[in-house]
Amino acid sequence: MFRAVVTGVAIASALTLAAGSAAVAQKANPCAAKNPCATRPVNPCAAKNPCAARNPCAAQTPCAAKQPCAAQNPCAPKQPCAAKPAAGVQDRAAQAAFKQYRQWKKVNAEPVKSATHGNTLVFTYVNKTAEGPAMKGQFPFPAGAVLVKEAFEDQGGKPGARGNVFVMEKRKKGYDPANADWHYAVVAPDGRVAMTGSGKAGSPTQFCAACHQSAKANDYVFGNGTTMKVKPVQLGQAPQNPCAARNPCAAKNPCAAKNPCAARNPCAGRR
Repeated sequence: MFRAVVTGVAIASALTLAAGSAAVAQKANPCAAKNPCATRPVNPCAAKNPCAARNPCAAQTPCAAKQPCAAQNPCAPKQPCAAKPAAGVQDRAAQAAFKQYRQWKKVNAEPVKSATHGNTLVFTYVNKTAEGPAMKGQFPFPAGAVLVKEAFEDQGGKPGARGNVFVMEKRKKGYDPANADWHYAVVAPDGRVAMTGSGKAGSPTQFCAACHQSAKANDYVFGNGTTMKVKPVQLGQAPQNPCAARNPCAAKNPCAAKNPCAARNPCAGRR
């Protein structure tokens, strides 16, 4: 009996102490549960962007699924999207070139800065079929000619981390007449084919051909900074990504900076 009474007194004391502590806590923070914005939407403008789903460039860039129309070239060294190509992307010629190109003729001893390949530093290699025409300036290249650009991140003018490998392969006449029958491919550092295609409309590599058109005098090959016998041409005549800066909805969210609860918590800093 005595123990039960003592236990009951102890429990009652504990409850009284807890209630007292809560009262003290409430007194210490008089703003507890008084945030007028607590039960209101975090942003009343959410889902009111009239530009939603109106990006005309969607699906027009190989990176569309993750960053439609971002001004980033999908060939940038770290390939934000290209690093994870869809399953089943294959290009036997590009994959073979990726394994062999370092045995080919290297046509620049010093790296060349390439704005059209993600502002990387590149080294160019040519296979035996391309070597003669490239070194003598005898264009066009014959079918089977392959040129490879090996890209590295620019670390203060010196090659840093290895980036993509860009492959240009001359296909048989009639493959893509409007673009001199060149085939393009981008291979990730681990050997996976990130992008492959022609210069035809709708091809993932259409933008590659669009850029190389400015080097028609050299059969679509730039060669600046290399020992290849080419006519100097301006780089970057075509946009790296045809969808860049074409989103008419950019910066048009009328709800921007209109959250009425922003900076209105009168309890801020009063704990």
